[in-house]
Amino acid sequence: MLTGPAVGQAAPSAARNLPIAAALQAAETALTSCAAQGYRVSVSVVDREGVQKLLLVGDGAGPISITTSRRKAYTAAALGISTGEMQRQAAASNQPPPAIDPEILALAGGLPIRMGDQVVAAIGVGGADRSDKDEACAAAGLDRIKDQLN
Repeated sequence: MLTGPAVGQAAPSAARNLPIAAALQAAETALTSCAAQGYRVSVSVVDREGVQKLLLVGDGAGPISITTSRRKAYTAAALGISTGEMQRQAAASNQPPPAIDPEILALAGGLPIRMGDQVVAAIGVGGADRSDKDEACAAAGLDRIKDQLN
């Protein structure tokens, strides 16, 4: 049996993936950034479908931080926007986010990871005393790998 595009058709573009080494660098940087500020957090990285690729649990991080970091990453991957932006939109409209998926979490700390215009993964941080601190640590993680996202 032959597979592939028909004669004269272009092959579909291959989905891009975030290498696990880059995911680990981003997660370690996010964790270290929060720890340096005294925050005990967990960091999750998920693939484009929201499936967890890795979890780092910082020293002293509480169990809720594990769940929130994963759900923030899942939300950012699924929707392609930061969870902080989602939180701001919900607050501005005075409406909670639609209850389409019980895993969606509208708290800052989840950021999509893009290669070009394609979401390839997402990072989520949970456990700092305020979710904007979680998002700042997640952003530090993305900044660490920005050169690898071409």
